[in-house]
Amino acid sequence: MILVSELVTKKLALSDMISELYTILHKDKVLYENLTQMEYFDTMEDLSLKFYETGSPNPSELKTIIKPQE
Repeated sequence: MILVSELVTKKLALSDMISELYTILHKDKVLYENLTQMEYFDTMEDLSLKFYETGSPNPSELKTIIKPQE
């Protein structure tokens, strides 16, 4: 049981070390960059609400770039 627990702990620590940063572009213009995963999710939610309220930005015009955090 201890070995499994140690394995899970090591795996969680490794996943924390290999986090990612997100950049959101609209028509190749950077709207947001270097967002954490949680910031990215919050921002995408805000953008989706804005789209349903105003019709812009169109989701098909958005692009996300994901890069490993150093």
